[in-house]
Formats: sequence, C-alpha cells, structure tokens
Amino acid sequence: MASAATQRMTIEEFERCYLGKRAELWRGEVREYIPAGAKHGKLSLSIGAAIHTFAKQHQLGTAFAAETGFIVRTPYGESVLAPDAAFIRREHLPQGEFPPEFCPLIPDLVVEVVSPSDSYAEMRQKVDERLAGGVLVVWVVDPQRRAVEVWQQGEAPQKLGEQDIFSGDPILPGFQLLVGALFE
Repeated sequence: MASAATQRMTIEEFERCYLGKRAELWRGEVREYIPAGAKHGKLSLSIGAAIHTFAKQHQLGTAFAAETGFIVRTPYGESVLAPDAAFIRREHLPQGEFPPEFCPLIPDLVVEVVSPSDSYAEMRQKVDERLAGGVLVVWVVDPQRRAVEVWQQGEAPQKLGEQDIFSGDPILPGFQLLVGALFE
C-alpha cells in the first residue's frame, strides 16, 4: 500500500528526486511504496513475459516491465504511474531509443496485479486514472479471487474467472490466455 507524502511536486522535480526509487507521483503528490511480494512479482513477470513474447513474435510493439514510470496527464493533474506491465503498439513507438527518463508515451495496455494491501477502491482509482490519461485497455489481475477484469474506455468491465479465456484484442490481436493459467 502506498503512503502519501505531504510534499507536492512537478513531474520534473519528482524525476530528479525519485527516478529509480519505489514511488509514484499521484496528481502532484508523492506516494512511496514497499517492494511487491513473491507471489505478486511472479504473476507480474508471467503476464508481462506472455505479452512480451507474443508482441515480439508478431512484431506488434514493445512490452514494459513493472516499475517503468509512465507520465499520465488528466484534467485532474499530472502523475507518474508504474504499472505491473504495459504495452505500446508499434505505430505509437518513437524512432530510435527510449529516453532514460520517465516514459512520456501513453501505453495502449496496462496490467495491474492486485496486492493484498490494495483495496478495491484504490485499484478502481488506478484504473480510472489510467483510462482518463488515454490508456485504451487495463487488465486487473486479482490473485486472491483468481480472476481478471478487463477495462476499456467507454465500456463496462469484463469480469473473467479461471475457466475463461481473455483476449488481447484490439491491442494485441490474436493474443489469448486462459485466466487460470496465470495462477499456476
């Protein structure tokens, strides 16, 4: 669970002080957090690796690991958020290399793995912020419920259980994964 600091910062100040540290900037407010547990880390890597492998095989774009800071701008403020995995389609990628700073590009897909300390309200707030910032699809993976929720801009969430298959369409066309396979 993130603990909020009282200091407010711009993205530039946050980058100077926190780049490489375990913190996010939430609408100008610094939120530090502790490292994830083993179960969370294993699950984040599993889904991130599946996205990476599929995207690379089909030349669809680039996957990003947990802790990558993405700049999110909404009418409510500017944030730097670090999802558990993310993906940007090839047509949205810059020419050349990525900068060492926080990523200014909006991911097409974001994955959030629910931690035991996350409340539903906190997770929903993260989903809403990402969608408001331009992310097209958010996958919320809940290891305790062994379920996945798929959130897309302008649509009701799709709730999937262990026996369901979720699809990467329209972001990762052809990508399919059995929900239960994530938790093995």
